Amino acid sequence: MFAYKRLAQLFQRLYIEKNCSSEKLASDFSVSKRTIRNDIHELNESLETYHSKVILKRGVGYELLGKENVQALFNELNEQLPPVEQQLESSEDRIKQLLLLLLLSEQELSIDEMCNQIFVGRTTVLGYIRQLRLLLASYNLKITSKINIGYKVVGDESAIREVISDQLVEKNFESYISQFSKNESELFKDIDLEELAGSVTEYFPPDKYKISDYNRKNFVIHLAIAILRVKNDHHLDVIANHFMIDDGIQSATTTLLTAIEKKYQLSFDQQDRTWLYNHLFSDLQHKSYSSHQIEKIYTFIDQMLGEIYEIIGEDLKHDEILRNDLFTHFSSYLTLKELLKNKKNPLLPEIKKNFSYAFELAILATNNSKWLNDFEFTEDDIGYLALHIAAAIERKKDQQQNKKRILVVCGQGVSTSRLIEAMLKKRFAERFEIVDTISYTAYQTKELENVDLLISTVPLKDKTIPVVQIDFLDIKQGMEKIDRLLAAEDEKQTFFSLFDPTLFAVNNQKISRDHLITSLGAILLEQGIVSNDFTKKVIEREQIAPTNITKLIAIPHAIDSTINETKIFVYISTEPITWRENATVKIIFLLAVAEDDKEKLQTFFEFLSDLVEDEKLQQKIAATTNFDSFLAAMV
Repeated sequence: MFAYKRLAQLFQRLYIEKNCSSEKLASDFSVSKRTIRNDIHELNESLETYHSKVILKRGVGYELLGKENVQALFNELNEQLPPVEQQLESSEDRIKQLLLLLLLSEQELSIDEMCNQIFVGRTTVLGYIRQLRLLLASYNLKITSKINIGYKVVGDESAIREVISDQLVEKNFESYISQFSKNESELFKDIDLEELAGSVTEYFPPDKYKISDYNRKNFVIHLAIAILRVKNDHHLDVIANHFMIDDGIQSATTTLLTAIEKKYQLSFDQQDRTWLYNHLFSDLQHKSYSSHQIEKIYTFIDQMLGEIYEIIGEDLKHDEILRNDLFTHFSSYLTLKELLKNKKNPLLPEIKKNFSYAFELAILATNNSKWLNDFEFTEDDIGYLALHIAAAIERKKDQQQNKKRILVVCGQGVSTSRLIEAMLKKRFAERFEIVDTISYTAYQTKELENVDLLISTVPLKDKTIPVVQIDFLDIKQGMEKIDRLLAAEDEKQTFFSLFDPTLFAVNNQKISRDHLITSLGAILLEQGIVSNDFTKKVIEREQIAPTNITKLIAIPHAIDSTINETKIFVYISTEPITWRENATVKIIFLLAVAEDDKEKLQTFFEFLSDLVEDEKLQQKIAATTNFDSFLAAMV
């Protein structure tokens, strides 16, 4: 029907949208406005037989006329092409898609093949290839070309795998830890990523292996990359740095890789296995250490904390949490020093910006050549140390008076979770007791008991416990979200404080309005809440203007300055009570409002205004049989 795919895509766009400016179309298709004009001319030639046409409205944009005549054509195209919303919408999307095509293609790709895949012209594709050549040069990879044949990426296999991980897997979106993105699913379309993640958790359970959720997800992605490449017979050219790992890790890794080989009908050679060992073990902590190692690490920690104290006067030497966390952090350095030189810290820019004091302390502490023989730190390593130090500084300021039991779920590792924990304690010292800080993977396998609130850096779906999701890169906003939650809870507690189980009654006997008010008033008087004439004033108020506000609800009350405490007597009657002529009720809220306490009723009247509009909730309250079910209905 159309001469090239961009025309079909342009037709889809114009059919769906009422008006499209030439500037927007040119930008979205990464072509010039002149090219768009030429495309519209060709499109109109194709649409002429359908008695449809694209016109240009000055100041508005292009509009497709006669849409009813091309509906069948649009439906047919939708079956052949992906929906408009799923098509590539920016030059960045197209460049990434082109990179994917080049990396995964087993043969050279022609210009025409690339044009058809990413819906742009030859000149645009050549421009994208120039950009990709610059990008790939930093990985020592090249894009070669053969005249009349096409283009292909060549270079070291480990570099190709690094490009796939760095450039084609988006690691900065908030759900990276807890779910697989659409792009990941498309990249690894023949691999069951959820099953792969489940296997990693099975062979490396979070209660046994200390690995952060972020790095656990990274390992799943590296497994998927290895499967993707090895299935097409791409193996590593050079054996990576090899190191000794303990028997437990060795056995678990071997079993995992054997299961993967069986499922995907492939074979990992020694280079592939070592490459995967490196990515896994760089973030696993040793289960046990020799006494010599333990002594060496703690000596190093004491020297580092002593250096901080001597240089700046910040005394962190007696923080046992810090010492233990640093021991866990440093324990892998003795065997992995060379490997960890290349380990990147994705949070480094934000750490330097938001925790500059702790970062400077970490630099000072690691810059003494007298005791640096066994440890060599990059700026990325120092960033992790800074998080531990920042958490310790916050703990110093903390005076803990705990109330609400909090479980913190953090996928970024021990250092980040400790910092979040310390900041929560600092800001909510009188409100929170942090019962534990765990990884996302551990949360999935943990039975939650006696926890009032979950605070998480990853999205959680827990229907039984309130969840506040915070962003480590914007802690201030996260703390404000918690503030709002606590304010809402305070308001809720104020609301529920108006009710009392001793001031709640359910009755199935017929009773008159005035008799009921007299009986309830007597109970309030007996408890010392109201004075002797309270009942009289309430009945007089009813005689002036009855307080039934719906077919089920009445709110009798009186203006009385002698009331000592604000309370609401709740009376549920299974038998309708005649409140005035031709009007009955079943739910009575008898209000006793103290002179200095009227603000407490604001939340009740806000609730009441919603209740008046909600007949189902009124029926639910009318059906309650005890105080607990009444409170449950009110939530």
